[in-house]
Amino acid sequence: PPQNTASLEQFERIRTLGTGSFGRVMLVRHKDSGHHYAMKILDKQKVVKLKQIEHTLNEKRILQAVTFPFLVRLEYSFK
Repeated sequence: PPQNTASLEQFERIRTLGTGSFGRVMLVRHKDSGHHYAMKILDKQKVVKLKQIEHTLNEKRILQAVTFPFLVRLEYSFK
């Protein structure tokens, strides 16, 4: 599973790729490696208010566990 080896400060936000009920997905660039990633940024208050904590934790656990060509790979996760 991915390790918490990164922080938000290590990424440069480039642009918004999409928005949803709990936040947005941003195109970001890792400052050290130069690699580009899609970063999902959740609004914690909305997740809690709409009682979706378990749902979002399940999504994270599933993405950590699976390797499938049609699913994105979870590289980093942090609060």
